[in-house]
Amino acid sequence: MSRLPGSLFRASWPRFFINKVPARFKVTAKDLEVDARSLDVKAAGEIYREHGCLVVRALNLKYVDSIMQAIEYQAKQSIQLLSKKRKLPEGWMTDDGTLFISAPEGYSRKEQIMVLGVDYFTSASLLAASMDEKCLDVCEEILGPNIELFGKGQILYKEPLGGHAKYLHQDSAYFEFAKKGPVGTLNYCVDTSLALNNGPLHVVPGSHRNGHIEHIDTHSHLALDFDAWPLSKAVPIEGKAGDTIFFHIHTIHGSQNNFSSKPRSIFINRYLACGDYEILQATNVQNRKEAKERLLKEGHPKIKSRGYMVRGWRQYEGQAWEFGKVFH
Repeated sequence: MSRLPGSLFRASWPRFFINKVPARFKVTAKDLEVDARSLDVKAAGEIYREHGCLVVRALNLKYVDSIMQAIEYQAKQSIQLLSKKRKLPEGWMTDDGTLFISAPEGYSRKEQIMVLGVDYFTSASLLAASMDEKCLDVCEEILGPNIELFGKGQILYKEPLGGHAKYLHQDSAYFEFAKKGPVGTLNYCVDTSLALNNGPLHVVPGSHRNGHIEHIDTHSHLALDFDAWPLSKAVPIEGKAGDTIFFHIHTIHGSQNNFSSKPRSIFINRYLACGDYEILQATNVQNRKEAKERLLKEGHPKIKSRGYMVRGWRQYEGQAWEFGKVFH
């Protein structure tokens, strides 16, 4: 299949993902960016606190080639394993840990890759990127001196010629925390732009001040109501491979389909102030409601999850920790 027909796209995705993006915004991507080669950590922290997002150009460039080797291998392998997929509430998972979701009608197959099974347990380069010193300098400016990883790293993969959209959403829809929650970093593995039509990230600067907003169920899991939050409210962050976008747990963000002829992949690392911990996890409206009810009934977990320390050290403050288990 050479391309996905425009009529098929209109039938398959919400209306706001085919609207034209306005040429000018009150806040532009230029207002959000600094360069890793001349990094001013204080200035970077100020941008993040003001807008809930920050772009650091070329921050993770040195890790991209080796991470891409793992991504390309895994994508081919996962497609070959589709015959052994197992059903989950979120879609289907292959034995190598890749999550597939339903492809739009008329796509080359019924399933489409969403999250590749590449993480800290399978890619040394992804783990190395999570501990990059300049990245941690920015995280320390935001979170303080003692920082732990949340999760095991994540690869989001948009297949070519119609790879999935990830509708505008907040990360807080998927997980909540006892304190401020994680700083996420989204890292481009390939050049990504509106001209390439491969699904650059869009963000709504300042939206982190709104706190959590209720989400709805969509093709790409939890997202904000399409009419209340059209893509026209968001700023496109075009970038080169190796560019990094830091974002707050409440910052609204999302991305369009990948209609280019090549895959579009990104990797995500998340960081917590040491001592913060997850209190709720969800993937759809119903299980989020159930998790919220359990939280109200039972309170915060008595045994706290914890991640690997990447800066500083963990002090014991009377909390009970889970030992011998890696979460998320």
